[in-house]
Amino acid sequence: MNSRAWSIGHVVAAMLLGACAKGQEAETAPPRELRDADYPGALATTLTGPDFMARQRLRGTARGREIGGEVVLQKQGDALTLVGLTPFATKAFVARQQGAEVKVQVFAPEGKLPFPPRFMLLDVNRVQFLGLPGAPLADGTHRGEVGEETVTEVWQGGALLERRFERKDGAPAGAIVVTYEGGMKDGALPPRLKLVNGWFGYEIAVETLQWQPL
Repeated sequence: MNSRAWSIGHVVAAMLLGACAKGQEAETAPPRELRDADYPGALATTLTGPDFMARQRLRGTARGREIGGEVVLQKQGDALTLVGLTPFATKAFVARQQGAEVKVQVFAPEGKLPFPPRFMLLDVNRVQFLGLPGAPLADGTHRGEVGEETVTEVWQGGALLERRFERKDGAPAGAIVVTYEGGMKDGALPPRLKLVNGWFGYEIAVETLQWQPL
């Protein structure tokens, strides 16, 4: 694990800057501060499923560049906490969601976020909490609306195999697709899942190294 072990967020931030440059090349576009509105979507204010603590390894690519790191994720009631780890397994940052409110604490230089911490928590919400109501659903493909997005889910044997998000207004175009290896059942994360963000061109494979019910 290198000195930018959890730097997935930094790579995504640079990518989002490029996507928001309105036709300018990412390398020549003047930097600006990222805002919450640059990544559309709403956090879930009620977090369904069991309480847990999980340690996860993230690996992926963004515009041909490899990204990766480790985090600790904890859900207690409607509170969600994401801890980014340094190469020495100490805290780099802590991002906490309570309802629609997000707060962040920085504990190490590499924990300074060049983007709103809501961006990371929104990806976590999409994976676990921003699904169609009534789970578990019957076998097959189901489609509905969650906020300003069309959500499509594939279910089999009481397990969620895939979840897809598309903006109803088409901005950004494309889809965010989460695939759950072996399926997600009763809100418990599978050992491996993959998130492909077609809006901004990155993909992340998430391996759950440890899972502890709370």
